[in-house]
Amino acid sequence: PVSTPPGAGVVDQEEPRIWQLHNKYILSQVKSGLVIIDQHAAHERILYERAVQMLERNAPLSQQLLFPQSVELSSADFALVTELLSELQRLGFDLQTFGKNTILISGIPADVRIGCEARILQDILDEYRDDRGEVSLSIRDRLAKSFACRAAIKAGDPLTVEEMRSLIDQLFATSIPYSCPHGRPVIVKLSLEEFDKFFGRT
Repeated sequence: PVSTPPGAGVVDQEEPRIWQLHNKYILSQVKSGLVIIDQHAAHERILYERAVQMLERNAPLSQQLLFPQSVELSSADFALVTELLSELQRLGFDLQTFGKNTILISGIPADVRIGCEARILQDILDEYRDDRGEVSLSIRDRLAKSFACRAAIKAGDPLTVEEMRSLIDQLFATSIPYSCPHGRPVIVKLSLEEFDKFFGRT
């Protein structure tokens, strides 16, 4: 007879019941069924609320670059940076104008990965410009949304179990965890009853 290893068939209670699906969604087992979280939308909500607080309190969380980076911009982007300079500094960007259409980046927000500063700044400017049609939004709200969208974890980014747990904890510490700043859903819940219906168990 085939021997059964000790403990076989017993669920390891220490095994984390959380998974990442296609590096895009976080799945977590709960008592009532399953919770599915859009990782980008979740991080976007977290960063948006953090950005709003920094802009309102003028208390930026910044990290200094070992080697300041000069970035050449288009005339339109340089004018936009000049217009938004004080607000970008509140977000944690340490910027200085440096000659014609050139800026010097000496520090970046704590939530931006070092090495991505030029791309993130350009993305923020592009996103902000696209949102200018939303006349009901203040400059700070548009900037906070632009920053959150561009600095957030992307679909396709692999996450460790620890990173997923941290993201979930931070999400549920926000004021509106169920939708992103643009109004899209962040969380979908599937109950055990719904699963039973899928498999004809009703």
